Amino acid sequence: MIIIGFDPGSISFGVGILEKKGNKFFYIHSEEIKLKEKDFYAKMEHLWERLDEIFKSFSIDRAAIEEGFLGKNVKAMNLLAKVRGVVLGASIHHRIDLKSYSPREVKLALTGSGSALKPQVNRMLGVLLDMKEKKLGSDESDALAVAYCHLLHLK
Repeated sequence: MIIIGFDPGSISFGVGILEKKGNKFFYIHSEEIKLKEKDFYAKMEHLWERLDEIFKSFSIDRAAIEEGFLGKNVKAMNLLAKVRGVVLGASIHHRIDLKSYSPREVKLALTGSGSALKPQVNRMLGVLLDMKEKKLGSDESDALAVAYCHLLHLK
């Protein structure tokens, strides 16, 4: 089973793909999609095109995305909601089920603590996926953590 995880952002967007064979998890691919365009809709078009390429390049079975936390910055929440909408649309277009997980659920799945810090999550991800040598960007590792969380929740 191949799972894609997403860490949404309006400037840098994380993608992580893992495969589960039996009881083992394997790293397949990860990247940070840089959304450098000034116009928001141009950014979303770029994101859609890259997600479409990724869905076509890998035999994705399921997808998962990290939910945002409710903050006080309504404008930022609105932008991220639109980014998530692009992911949802791309997932629907490719007939892939998309599940959402809170940051707390993702941290809990990887470290056993819902309040773990990013370095702890990254370190555990490296151990679990035997990726100690690979340097990952923050958004990449977050996306892989979301994919890992989803794999653990599948029956």
